[in-house]
Parts: sequence; C-alpha cells; structure tokens
Amino acid sequence: MATSNFSETLRRQALRRADREALVDGDRRWTYAELDAAVDRHAAALLAAGIGGNDLVGVLGGNSATYVLELLALSRIGAISVPLNWRLHTNEQTYVIEQAGISCLLYDDQFSEQAGQLMAGTGLRIAVANGDDVIAGAERLADLLDRQPAGVRVPDAEKDADDIHRLLYTSGTTAHPKGVIHTCGNLTANHRAQVLELELTQEDRILVSAPLFHVSGLEAPGLAVFVAGATMVLTPTFKAEDIARIATEERITGMVLAAQILFAMMELDPAPDLSTLRYLLFAGVAPSVRRQVKALLPHVRLVDTFGMTELCNGVCYMDAAHEESKMGALGAPFPGVHLRIVDEDFREVRPGAEGELIVRGEKISPGYWNDDEANKRTRRDGWFLTGDVARIDEDGYLWFVDRRTDLIKSGGENIASAEVERVIAQHPQVAEVAVIGVPDAQWDEVPKAFVILRDPGAATAEDLREHCIANLAKYKVPKHIDVVEALPRNDSGKVLKKRLREQEVTA
Repeated sequence: MATSNFSETLRRQALRRADREALVDGDRRWTYAELDAAVDRHAAALLAAGIGGNDLVGVLGGNSATYVLELLALSRIGAISVPLNWRLHTNEQTYVIEQAGISCLLYDDQFSEQAGQLMAGTGLRIAVANGDDVIAGAERLADLLDRQPAGVRVPDAEKDADDIHRLLYTSGTTAHPKGVIHTCGNLTANHRAQVLELELTQEDRILVSAPLFHVSGLEAPGLAVFVAGATMVLTPTFKAEDIARIATEERITGMVLAAQILFAMMELDPAPDLSTLRYLLFAGVAPSVRRQVKALLPHVRLVDTFGMTELCNGVCYMDAAHEESKMGALGAPFPGVHLRIVDEDFREVRPGAEGELIVRGEKISPGYWNDDEANKRTRRDGWFLTGDVARIDEDGYLWFVDRRTDLIKSGGENIASAEVERVIAQHPQVAEVAVIGVPDAQWDEVPKAFVILRDPGAATAEDLREHCIANLAKYKVPKHIDVVEALPRNDSGKVLKKRLREQEVTA
C-alpha cells in the first residue's frame, strides 16, 4: 500500500466511515464508500484515455465534484495534477502548458474553445471532455467511465514524501507565472496542521468556495476535510446569494470567505442562517472589519492567517484564545513550521523588530518547477525567503508589515507588475511603462499603468487598455492608465515605483 499518496486516505475512510457523507455538489452526494469507488472508476477511465503515472495533467474547470474526483483519481494513478487558472488568457495558458511540459488536458464545456486552441497550439497529446463539448482529438469522460467494469479497483500508486503531487502556477514578481511544486510530504504536513489548528472532526461540514486552481481552495483546509472524515461542500459560484443559500441549507461549520462577500450575504433578505458556523477563515483583514464581522457573528471564531502558494497555504492561524488580545496579528506558526525575521545580512533580528520573513518546515514547497534562477533567489540555507516585511512579537505571533512591492494582490489573485509591463511594452507606441497596485474598494488593489509614448498623442489610454484585453487575463488589465511625459527615477535611472505609490496616496 502507498506510503505518502493522498488518495490512500480515501481507502481508510471507506473502511472507517463508509456511510458518512464525504462530498456534496448541489443535489449530488457521495458517502466515503461511494467516493472511494467513484475515484477508482475515474482513475480507470483516465488510464484508459492514455494518462499514466508521472504524466503532467492540466485541469481546466470550475468547482465541481468532477474536478475533485479527477484530482483524486490523478493522485491514485500517480500522475501530477496541474490545476489551471481559468481566468488566464490563452497566451498565458500556453506558456504554463509549455513551461510545465503538460501532455494531457481535462476540461469543462465552458472552456472548450480555449481547450481547442491549446490542443492545436501546444504539445498536448491527450484531451478529455468533462461534458459534452468534445474538441478535435478529445474523448468524452462519460464514455470512458461507461466502459469501466462495475466495481473496478485501481491500486494507489506508491509515493514517497519527496515525490511530486501537483504543480500550482502563481504570479510572483516576475513576468511569467511560476510553477510551485507541492510534494506528497507537503500535503501530509499541511493536512495534519489543518486538522489540528482548525480542530476539524467528522462532524464538520466545510464549504469550499475558493477556486480549486487556487491554494486556498485546495488546502484551506481543502483536501484536509477528507483526512478528518468530514464533509466537503462545493459552491458553483462566488456569489453571495449562492454561498448564503448553501451555507444555510447544508449547515456549514467552517469556510474561507472574503469580507465583501460576507457583508453582501448579511444584507440579503432573509439573512442566511449561520448558527452552525464555528470558524471563518480570513486573510489580512483590517481590525475594523474584524470587529464588524464579530458583531454580526459573535459565536464564530475569526481566523486570520499568513499564507502563500509556496507555503502550501497558511503557516499560521490566529487561535481563538488570542482573537482580541492579538487583534491585527496573523497567528503563531503551525506545528512543524519555523518563522524567522532577518535583516539585510540574513541575521535574525530581536523580537518586535521589522525585517524579511523567512520560513522553513515540512509543508514548505521545495522549489519552482524548471526555474533554477527563482529557486536560487528565494532559497537560502534551507529557508524560503518570502520577500515580505513582517515582525514577530515576544510571544511568537506574526505581524504583517508590507508586501513585496512589485506584487499586486487583487481579489485574492497575485498579479506580477512585470508581466503587465511586458504586455504594454509590446504596443508599438509605448516607449516605457511602469505598473503599480493602487487601492480599490471592490478588489483591494488593482493595477495602474504609467505610460510614456514614443510619439505624444499617438495612442490613448483606451487604445492601451484594448491592447491589454487582447493579451492578458481580464483581472490583470490595468483599471487605470495614465499617459505621462516622465517617470520618477533614482540617480542610476531606475524607475522609483515607491514614488509613484506615494503620489497615489497623496493624489
């Protein structure tokens, strides 16, 4: 039997909790026995499609039971899953597929056009349609499933802790997304920490509304729900109405939720019944917002956190005992995780002093896929260098100070300013460009571009925006574009983005 393969968890739960509810997607429900059997059937279907162990398989779809079953089935056969961000432009998806070496694609009907373009323009050799829209060269999942014998069993591929479970592509401070490696051991460590820190039991019913291509959907607590023998409930959209309805009907006990969506939910008539909710996971919520939420839901534990894809989600959660006394902090480190604040010479600073946050531990990614330069830049002596400025108080609680300056956090997504700059610079009338993040009431931050034209008046802000729309994911397109005559610089000619940010604050 496998040693570190996550899908082995389903075997144990099918024996111990056969009749307990494991997965809910609308009207469809699976017990643990049914889930394990369904994963076997999907694993056999994917093998029949030609997917083998250690193949890199892209998954392009919305949150659904099929998505979860495919991820579990890929784990069972030993393939490496690569959940694809459906918000990316086809050009960006092409880069990911080619950089990763993805050979197989599983896709939903709503992404069939994009799947067809990717199949024709990349090295993909296998495509499986999750629905009825079958592109050229693809097979239909339903047909593959129908051909599998009743009661088919597929053994769990044997994996060690250092073997790769999946790749998650994330935008950092560089022009292209980076493939973050998550090993089987990373998952084991994270799931153990999630169960302990969130006190998960088989009685929990956890809502997963964050997209399953995102680490918060997969690992906060995500797949750890199955480790606890609890129930995972999926939502079809991020809309407040859907989340409120499902949270009420399914008697949800825990979820990750943006404050904006929660407030929109509480304004509904009638308001949702959240009496069964025992925890709500936030990320970097301002104390004033936290107090508002606590007033609305006094019985709920409000959990702040610090997390990154490279950390396999969070490395600390705020405990219930210190919600008030440590308000504004992000919690203390998970079991098996070590945090340190260092100065520019990599020396640990005193408690309370600011510096760069570095992290090490069992749940920390070993590196980026096929990117030695990024690995050298972000790893040192066994530590991962986050690039974020923070401090740790005398009790060991983490306080966030400032994010990496060139990374824009918009609606839960990372946007690399360098990537947006690269696209804008390709416009024939652009001489120079600088992109920063500026505050936004709806999305927290949005990109803003400052552009110097080759010929004054040769292009408008709208021309540049249309160029971005044609080459970038919609959420990466600058909401604001200023055509300027000059950019602030230091003595060596480097653009001072800090000065641009200061100008936005005082404007």
